[in-house]
Amino acid sequence: MLMSLPSVDVVIATRNRAELIEPLIASIRQSSHTDLTLWIVDQSDDAATERVVTRHSQTDQRVRYVRQSLPGASLARNVGASAGSAPLILFTDDDCRVHPEWVAEMAHELINPCVWAVFGRVLPIYPASEHLLAGTNLRLLDTAVKTSLQRRVYVRNRLDLSFGHGASMGVRRDAFQQVGGFDPVLGAGGALRAWEDRDLGYRILRAGGRIVYTPKALLHHLQWRHWSAVRRNHWNYALGTGAAVGKYLRCGDLIGWAILFEWFWSQGIRQSLSALLKWRSLQRFWVGLIHLWGPWLGLIQSLRFRVQRQYCLYQPPGHVQSP
Repeated sequence: MLMSLPSVDVVIATRNRAELIEPLIASIRQSSHTDLTLWIVDQSDDAATERVVTRHSQTDQRVRYVRQSLPGASLARNVGASAGSAPLILFTDDDCRVHPEWVAEMAHELINPCVWAVFGRVLPIYPASEHLLAGTNLRLLDTAVKTSLQRRVYVRNRLDLSFGHGASMGVRRDAFQQVGGFDPVLGAGGALRAWEDRDLGYRILRAGGRIVYTPKALLHHLQWRHWSAVRRNHWNYALGTGAAVGKYLRCGDLIGWAILFEWFWSQGIRQSLSALLKWRSLQRFWVGLIHLWGPWLGLIQSLRFRVQRQYCLYQPPGHVQSP
């Protein structure tokens, strides 16, 4: 890119995935925009990930290791964001591979001060053991992908949270701090499982910020082929949906009900009907049922946590470092 771009912090939360983090670090080190610092926040039970990161950091001082003993991807992302000081922060997951232009394209959108957050294009990749697909329709159930080639801008409409996924996400540091960072109770490893990326986008829109989806920022996201893993992922999404809605309602935003019932329609009813009438897929039908009753359990479980109304964040039982 001809335009001068500022420094960027890239944050990755990981736990017990040393074999996956290796190619991800390698792909980020090949980024065309070189003014970056890569923060690996490790919550693993062993030292395997630390050894991988150390090998990279010995030859590239941009690679940094942070140990975090408390669980939760959202907490780890907040810790990683606070460790750096760059004006732009990007987030991806440990099971992704980024394109060399990913950092530059995300940063290019965020240099506009009107843009608080950016999401990129996420395409699926599959494990080498394709025999696991035999007799299944699991490819109809890819998760955390966004393939649209159309750039979109999201402003004000909190009911449309289709901007993308946390696997390819970036924020301006000042905006991230203004809305309070990620909710530490939501997200993988957290008590309420998922929806931390949509929730952050919701709070940005509620605060008057603008979100951009750009297909130019490309990465690939590994898809898990075991039905048990696919089912568990959708269960987490369903539970997180209800938990997020419960928080919005307790913060006085009745649009939470609209978000909930739109989810019931798009992820529950429509998915179940298409499973029966179009795909003839029992697995897809089961996923639809998960999204019809899982959010109610998430809504109930969320009542265990207090809500900090300034940022509309759940308060975990212990101390959580601010972003």
